[in-house]
Amino acid sequence: MLLCFADPIETSEINILESQGHQCVVLDRQSGVDLEKEIEMAEVLIVRSTKVTRSMMIAAPELGLIIRAGAGTDNIDVEAASELGIYVCNVPGQNAVAVAELTLGLILALDRGISQATRDLKDADWNKAKYARATGLKGRNLAIFGFGSIGQEVAVRAKGFGLSVHALSNRERASGATNTISEVGVILHDTTEQLLAVADIVSLHLPLTPQTKKMVNGKFLSQMKPGATLINTARGGLLDEDAVLQAMQTNDLRVGLDVFEAEPSEAATAWGPALAQMDNFVGTHHIGASTDQARTAVARGVVSVINGYEIGLPPNCVNIAAQPLGECAIAVRHKDEVGALAAVLSCLGNAGLNVQQMRNEIFEGTRGAAAVATIRISRTPDPATVKDLETIPSVIKVDVLVAT
Repeated sequence: MLLCFADPIETSEINILESQGHQCVVLDRQSGVDLEKEIEMAEVLIVRSTKVTRSMMIAAPELGLIIRAGAGTDNIDVEAASELGIYVCNVPGQNAVAVAELTLGLILALDRGISQATRDLKDADWNKAKYARATGLKGRNLAIFGFGSIGQEVAVRAKGFGLSVHALSNRERASGATNTISEVGVILHDTTEQLLAVADIVSLHLPLTPQTKKMVNGKFLSQMKPGATLINTARGGLLDEDAVLQAMQTNDLRVGLDVFEAEPSEAATAWGPALAQMDNFVGTHHIGASTDQARTAVARGVVSVINGYEIGLPPNCVNIAAQPLGECAIAVRHKDEVGALAAVLSCLGNAGLNVQQMRNEIFEGTRGAAAVATIRISRTPDPATVKDLETIPSVIKVDVLVAT
């Protein structure tokens, strides 16, 4: 397959993919390449921060898979991909430790004034009294918004610093999150207002969605304690930066950011947000996931997704229906021979039944092996259609499994 990488990837993983027979093209974004032109023959597109638009997908008729080399897919037009029948997969959790480490680093830097103290030392300004007024972390309350893989890694590390970890209650948490909550002793709260009321430090680890966009607004900030700390290593769009700046000026809010709402697309340029001019701010350049360990883990995850796609089972796919579709499911036991499924699908089509999901599994055995096709269709077949299916020579039996 022709694999196009719109952002850099580890050379070792490129070598693995090429050894498997794939053609790998790493695009030089700094040279101003026309992405739509460069990917027009791509079968798989791998991106990290590059935006993938509908027009790009239309320009690449061979494209069947888009991989986000990281967690989240908000830089990909997933709706357009679904309309065009293109899988969208990500590589969640592989950079969680790296982001969690930076999160704790920002918390420590704000508490101990590390960046400002370093700046003063570089300017030959020794002011011990100024930087001897840290609060310390032990016993303080850390509120984590977003308890996925990154939030959990933050919680584990926070416990090591003696922080008391708090989060919102959620009955639909994955088992891993439930285990972490139990092991760390996370205290759960029913509402955002209750959580913010106890929080000395707030750390955001949420995806950017219409529901979370600018969730940290004036109302949110007004519910935080005076002198509290806000950390965002997730998505810049979670913050209303004007409201945050005002809270820094009026409520002594301390802020540590790795992400910003209007980051420059260039890797190196003159840019700085107004927040960065405040003494109660520390920041980094959207590098939370940028460690050698994380890059290697994500690259290996990309290889895993491509290998799964080759056999029709791409992992971490975000745009395949999670819930069963169709009004009815039928199980068609049939001989494992050429044309069997084609005849079944033709019969269903002639009856005006739309096949919405299907799985075909073959039984073990070498002599006269059989298979069963579980097919979800748009409505319940009438008895005549079931009879027509059973008269197909390759069909052994038809069972109507679900009718609602």
